[in-house]
Amino acid sequence: MLSAVVLALSTLACSSSTTAPTSLIPAGTHQSEIAEVSGTGRGGVSVTPKAIPEGTMAVDISIVLTNALPNATYFLQRSPEVGRTLAADGICQRALGRSPWSPSDPPAPAFLTFPLGTGLATLTTTAIGTASLDFEFRSPTTPAGTAFDVMFRLVDKETAPTIELRSGCLTVVVK
Repeated sequence: MLSAVVLALSTLACSSSTTAPTSLIPAGTHQSEIAEVSGTGRGGVSVTPKAIPEGTMAVDISIVLTNALPNATYFLQRSPEVGRTLAADGICQRALGRSPWSPSDPPAPAFLTFPLGTGLATLTTTAIGTASLDFEFRSPTTPAGTAFDVMFRLVDKETAPTIELRSGCLTVVVK
């Protein structure tokens, strides 16, 4: 399974196709397609860092989803690489279970569900399988100037998902 994920993500990250569905990728500073690992659906994600007076991380995140299951709820998760070596090398080892984020390294979940308000960040698709979400995410413990890799995924269940859609690896610098 891991080799299939690596192959799918390598193709996504390295693709230079001129027929990519760029209309599915929201405008923003850092952008990626979202592709199927298992299940159906595709889309895009963008992350736009912005400076705030506190000098810590604030980003606007936009997600667009299409061709997904109709009337289904997906959890939005992230795999940020902050606080370990290779944090901003463009590979996203945490999401792929590679060192310094492998099972032999200090424990950390591969993906974390975004908190949003008093709940979790979710998208619920329409009857034709489309959805979108725009929100601001802040991390008061991540100072301006921090560079890190992050990969996003949409899943039907937080644990043991049967549907998984993933972005490519993005390298973000906090403003």
